[in-house]
Amino acid sequence: MESIYYLLLLLAIYPYVIYPLFLMLWSKISGRAWNKEDITPLVSMIIAVYNEEGVIREKIENALSLDYPKDLFEIIVVSDGSTDRTNQIVTSIIDPRLVLRAYLERSGKTACLNQVVPDAKGEILVFTDANSMFPCDTLLKLSRNFSDGQIGLVTGWTKYRNAGGEEETTGLYARLEKVTKYWESLLSSCVGADGAVFAVRKALYQPLKDFDINDFVIPLNVIGQGKRVVLDPEVYCVEKPSEGEMKEFRRQVRITNRTLGAIWRNIEFLNPLRYGSFALCLFSHKVLRFLVPFFFLGTFCTGLVLSSQSIIYAGFAIAQAFFIAVGIFGIFKYFDGRLVQLCSFILLTIYAQLIGWIRWATGKSDVIWKPER
Repeated sequence: MESIYYLLLLLAIYPYVIYPLFLMLWSKISGRAWNKEDITPLVSMIIAVYNEEGVIREKIENALSLDYPKDLFEIIVVSDGSTDRTNQIVTSIIDPRLVLRAYLERSGKTACLNQVVPDAKGEILVFTDANSMFPCDTLLKLSRNFSDGQIGLVTGWTKYRNAGGEEETTGLYARLEKVTKYWESLLSSCVGADGAVFAVRKALYQPLKDFDINDFVIPLNVIGQGKRVVLDPEVYCVEKPSEGEMKEFRRQVRITNRTLGAIWRNIEFLNPLRYGSFALCLFSHKVLRFLVPFFFLGTFCTGLVLSSQSIIYAGFAIAQAFFIAVGIFGIFKYFDGRLVQLCSFILLTIYAQLIGWIRWATGKSDVIWKPER
């Protein structure tokens, strides 16, 4: 029982502590940087939207103001059956770079991308969300990565801004995700992209299945074609944080559900004989991370059993119970503070992943998306 306890504890902390430290050391020893030179290929920005009347004008104005040659840049807004004023707002903005593709029936974000990509003029496709705003040099910074012929996809990361419009320092989890993906990039390829800001060579885009999660499967398809997927730390977008824990909870459930399905359908990428270090990264970054809820519960249960035999295990069980209690109090706003927020976030993520597992195991797939604002 003690061996099981320590194994579960090790597996619970591995994806968030041991794996990033291992990556940092490994990347310093055998990391491979990629070339970056200023280039300006023809770029198509694709914004998939559903009922985004509250932010779509700001997004388009932000895109039109980016520092990039006007004759080498187009913006395609693909509306997935929007029923509000989104389409009218887009058509009211007159600019030759802007194109609206509006569909009457909802089919899901991935299906929309499949329909619009063949008509995109750009050599480079930039995918982004309606609420994600770019600094003026974002396209230039994205493009320069593609001067290296081995780079097939480039992703950035997301900053958040407060009510006053000022950019906030990202949280601990977001910072950990950023450096982890960067270290993975130096070794081979990073696992997944940030759906709010990533770019891919159009020649490498392969049609997706409607139930695929695009910011995870598109990078896998690129890696499958022998090209690298990398995170550029200088590329980012700015968003307002989600309003309310329940919206973030539903988002995490949806991500877990769809990513588990994508891993299962692309399980060959876990073969280290074929994909080398990336297979280890995928297993550590995604598979083991999604298993953390089970490791967490297993540690708690075995700790309770062992607590009758040793005061050490009783202390561990009490500490874990305290963490759960603090997280619950934070979720229901009984307390506040950085520690409380961290406990709440971790607990909510664990619970969301459990629900995501249940939905996936019972054959429920979240294909149609609704923006969580």
